[in-house]
Amino acid sequence: MSDVVETRSILSEAEFDQPVDVVWRAITDSEWLAVWFFPNDIQPLEGHKFTIWGRPIERWDGEFQCQVKSCIPEKELSFSWKGGHEELKGFGHYIDTVVTWTLTPTPSGGTHFRFFHDGFGTDSANDGVFDVMSKGSQSVLRTLTRRLPDLIAHGA
Repeated sequence: MSDVVETRSILSEAEFDQPVDVVWRAITDSEWLAVWFFPNDIQPLEGHKFTIWGRPIERWDGEFQCQVKSCIPEKELSFSWKGGHEELKGFGHYIDTVVTWTLTPTPSGGTHFRFFHDGFGTDSANDGVFDVMSKGSQSVLRTLTRRLPDLIAHGA
């Protein structure tokens, strides 16, 4: 008998005109990340535990507990993403997942950004949170696209 648990994943991608070092700062600098994602206390160090402060709802405080799993400067950042409450449906339902952000230079000097969020349960209890997070990944990439020039211009 296998202990393999089936999961599903979210994959979103975007292209930025800005070079990898700038996009890297946008995903690893706590202040820059808060502008387009969520307030946080991230540090790009393997093993670093940090919190992402989302929107509190019902029986959940809105906090996601995270830990950097791997960090390859200007290439990849992977972290665990845990939080929510089992009784909530949609956003706020408990998840224990892994996010991996990968940056690849483009021939034009820009950056290809890959947002991979893995580990969502396949049962009906996870359908709502999976749908909300799927739409959310697209939304945050659109926000990053809009806000990145301001971050560069103002330094945060």
